[in-house]
Amino acid sequence: MKKYLIALLLSFASFENPLIAQMVYEEVPENFQPKIEVAACFIRSGDKVLFMKRLPYKPQGNTWGIPGGKFDKGETPQQTVIREIREETGIEMPTDELCYFGKVFVRYPEMDYTFHLFEYRTEDIPDVEYNPGEHAGYTWVTFEEALKLPLIPGEEECISLVYGGIPSSKIQETS
Repeated sequence: MKKYLIALLLSFASFENPLIAQMVYEEVPENFQPKIEVAACFIRSGDKVLFMKRLPYKPQGNTWGIPGGKFDKGETPQQTVIREIREETGIEMPTDELCYFGKVFVRYPEMDYTFHLFEYRTEDIPDVEYNPGEHAGYTWVTFEEALKLPLIPGEEECISLVYGGIPSSKIQETS
């Protein structure tokens, strides 16, 4: 199967930040040299999804994204996402309730990385105890509302990839 470019995003993170370009690929692009691996999770309750706001002084500051983070040495994607979600939100996710959507390959101008995507569904919106050293805040929003936020570059493409590439107003519960 040939390389397939999912999307090219030109996004303004904020007025203080320059234009950021990013490519998200389903297959490994030519000369891909990942510096890190990241795992993140769409935490869903009904039609709401948890988004975290990055601190202004962090890379892609003042943007919103699903919670997640870098692998520690020797971790699997599942171990990483469970640890990162617990550290960033205080939410405990049972291993058997995680859905792994797979990985994509992200190419920022300054580096490449592998991005593993998960989903966790819960009936009730859980309490979030976010780490103020990691994030500036959090919100529970619909996908349509999320797409109006200043998202971390590539987040919109990942939403589209995971939830079928359909218009934001038509994103429904997946089975």
